Amino acid sequence: MPTAEFFTRLGLFVRNNFLEQELCTRCCREIDGAAQAKAIIAGPDETGVFDETLRKVKSAAVPDATVSLVEARLLALIPTLERHFNVTLTGCQPLDFLTYQEGDFYQVHIDNDNDAQPDVRKRKVSIAIFLNGQGKQPADHTYCGGSLTFYGLIDDPRWLTYGFPLISEPGLLIAFRSEILHQVLPVTHGKRYSIVSWLF
Repeated sequence: MPTAEFFTRLGLFVRNNFLEQELCTRCCREIDGAAQAKAIIAGPDETGVFDETLRKVKSAAVPDATVSLVEARLLALIPTLERHFNVTLTGCQPLDFLTYQEGDFYQVHIDNDNDAQPDVRKRKVSIAIFLNGQGKQPADHTYCGGSLTFYGLIDDPRWLTYGFPLISEPGLLIAFRSEILHQVLPVTHGKRYSIVSWLF
């Protein structure tokens, strides 16, 4: 599987240890202890829709103090991301603390669909922060499957439909332009914990 450095060479932004292990563990614990709801897909109206044939994952209402802490770190990273992607960014949309359980997934999509609601259309940079690691074999505090996979990263017709899966590590942040095709493959073992947001 490609490493995080591979994606950097293709223009994505990768920051190892964006969150330290202690904070990752705290976030996982709070996700498990929080009220969880099925995550929606943004639709043409302001409410969004549930469609578990396209996206199956749960969103957790973690304590405000944790949300504020992670959000402050993300906002502090904006100048670096502006330079990396050569865009002007003014803020981030609400953080989503997610848990993918066995069988959960997100089909191929982009994050700034022009047919979706205005808040979705204005997304410029997508953010994913991993809270636990991924392994080939089942082990404590890790998950199998569930790879964040990118398409169209190489400007060559022979590679347009090839998916490049990312190996996750606790605390790893990856940022990419919101028009890049990507998906989350089905989790085959354990729980996959992550945080996502979008910069506009």
